[in-house]
Amino acid sequence: MRTTLLIPIVLIIAACSSSGTYTVRPGDSLSNIASRHNMSVADLSRMNNISNPNHIRVGQTLKTRGGTKVKDTRGSSSNYSSSNNYKVPPVNKNTDHSVQASSTYTNQPIPKMGGWHKPTQGKVVRSFNPNLPGHKGVQISGSLNQPVNSANNGVVVYAGQGSGGFGQLVMVKHSNNVYTAYGYLSSVAVREGQKVSSGQKIGTMGASPEGKSILHFEVRVNGNPINPSRYVNL
Repeated sequence: MRTTLLIPIVLIIAACSSSGTYTVRPGDSLSNIASRHNMSVADLSRMNNISNPNHIRVGQTLKTRGGTKVKDTRGSSSNYSSSNNYKVPPVNKNTDHSVQASSTYTNQPIPKMGGWHKPTQGKVVRSFNPNLPGHKGVQISGSLNQPVNSANNGVVVYAGQGSGGFGQLVMVKHSNNVYTAYGYLSSVAVREGQKVSSGQKIGTMGASPEGKSILHFEVRVNGNPINPSRYVNL
């Protein structure tokens, strides 16, 4: 049982107050790493300046609480499982999915999915360009505190304060390993692990660092950014 497996880990971490590190391995997820170190996903993200929980890569070193190595239980049949499971895809050597966003990928076939809705009303004021920082999604303008809705059915895998300049952030995992992210929120109306329906309110629009009422909206497949217009009629 997960509770049984957590007991020795909690005791190890409680006995050590210094900061430790953990190296990401194939098949890891941010939520599972947080669980093994008795941390929340939000705390682990803040400690490592991770604004998007899907942006971890094999070989990356993460700061954790506790200076003692934590036993790896991923081989157990009782492995930690959670709906907020950001799987790290196998990568080739020197491949960094947190920064690499080949424009050729955006033209590759994507999983077919129906039931998509525009996350909020407004005009797209910044288009998608995966080769430019901050353009791995689109920005939709609107009014402060107007509703922001889930673009499709899914499970909330992150809800809280981001650390990469996107303010309050919500991430939703959909079927076929498709994720959506909603940044610059003024409020969050959902919690991690909560199931949401397409069109369900997940928060309200906030402001960008420039003071503009904006929603930053991303769609990713297997961790790679794609043009949201391939799924959503913007």
